[in-house]
Amino acid sequence: MKFEWKETGNSWYYFAVKDGRVTGHVHEITHTKIWLAKIIMNHNNEKFLGQFISLEFARMAVENFWLQQSITLLEADF
Repeated sequence: MKFEWKETGNSWYYFAVKDGRVTGHVHEITHTKIWLAKIIMNHNNEKFLGQFISLEFARMAVENFWLQQSITLLEADF
């Protein structure tokens, strides 16, 4: 499945090109230069991946999470 990023202000959304479903979200924490990364599972369950020093690292965390999930055979508990 192919994914892309969409920017809206200080937020970035990682979504599936096939159906537009959002699977990741990165945004700047208010009044800081720290970025928060999270993934979205089962339509509304969120898992926080952490706080990152830059947008690039936060986006990489989301991309790497989904890459690992795509090559893992075991079901994850979220």
